[in-house]
Amino acid sequence: MDQTYEMCALAFNRQILSMAKPGPAHRGDIPRGAEVLEGGNVRVSFYGPQAEKIEAGNGREIILLKRQDSGVWTGVLHYDGPGLKPLEFRVNNVAVLNPLAQIGFAGDKAVNYVDIPEENDEYLHMKKVPHGSVNREIFYSQITGQHESCLVYTPPEYQKDIKRRYPVLYLQHGGGENENCWIYQGKVNMIMDNLLAEKKAEPMLIVMNNGSVQIEEEDRERYVFFDSFPRLLTEDCIPFIDKKYRTIDEKHSRAYAGLSMGSLLGGRIIMENLDLFGAAGLFTGFLYPDKNPEELEYLKALDDSETFNREIKVFYRAMGLEERSLPMFREENRMCDEKGITCVVSNPPGGHEWRTWRRCAWEFLQLIFKEIRI
Repeated sequence: MDQTYEMCALAFNRQILSMAKPGPAHRGDIPRGAEVLEGGNVRVSFYGPQAEKIEAGNGREIILLKRQDSGVWTGVLHYDGPGLKPLEFRVNNVAVLNPLAQIGFAGDKAVNYVDIPEENDEYLHMKKVPHGSVNREIFYSQITGQHESCLVYTPPEYQKDIKRRYPVLYLQHGGGENENCWIYQGKVNMIMDNLLAEKKAEPMLIVMNNGSVQIEEEDRERYVFFDSFPRLLTEDCIPFIDKKYRTIDEKHSRAYAGLSMGSLLGGRIIMENLDLFGAAGLFTGFLYPDKNPEELEYLKALDDSETFNREIKVFYRAMGLEERSLPMFREENRMCDEKGITCVVSNPPGGHEWRTWRRCAWEFLQLIFKEIRI
């Protein structure tokens, strides 16, 4: 398996629980939490010598693991198709994290997962090419009244030519995720490194915010307000990035893209800020799911197709071929066609999952900022 699949929020290298057993421990004493086999099978392992029962699940079925003399419990789960898949463990009927399996963030909590490679996925592999940097930035938000965090990818040459300025892509995660997910689960930094090495994309900064905006109410409890994110992005984050980094502070050098919740917010953000962004990528390409388009004020921007097409140079809308909402997506395609809106439409393999969104990022990154002259 390529090294990019081992890298996760928990560790850059493969996790090895070297001190799991008393006394001297040796590499190989404790197996990996999830090992991808052929045919969509995954061997799962959990070290629990004192446990009475350990189960593992893939989101559809749960199996009982078998205890080995070493105290390791093992079994085999089957997954249909490649991609980043859920992996669940229960010890004595209590849901737990397995420290030997990949750990990420989804559903507003830490989760285990298994990443099953697919054919033609070299675009996200960790290769012997120049690699960019990923920085964590902390900025104060006037919208939330507290400090917020974002991750910033800079291309490999950013530190070499200190006079050069760069366009910026603001890239958003989905519901229940956070600013870390596009790096550790989406592998967007590896995707970008490879595209730059192949000269298939323009050098750019990629900024990833936490769209699950938390605000403390009068009852001292913290609540998530997704609708506050557009203002946090446009009023707090963008000015901060433009001040701290060598950006090109001009709308056609600024793009927005997102998946799922980040995609839903993206349509509104773009249409309400035609003076701020010059390209958009909706990786779960809805414009008005389960809504009456007549009630959404921001959709009126599509009524003037001449202005919209001029201001948004690339309007990329995508949805996986296995997505349940594909018929609604196609209905919105029809609406865009009727209004004369120019779209780049894509239907990559996969459903509502990282397999699809990684491919969307790979496609979108090759489309934007082609006319930028720095």
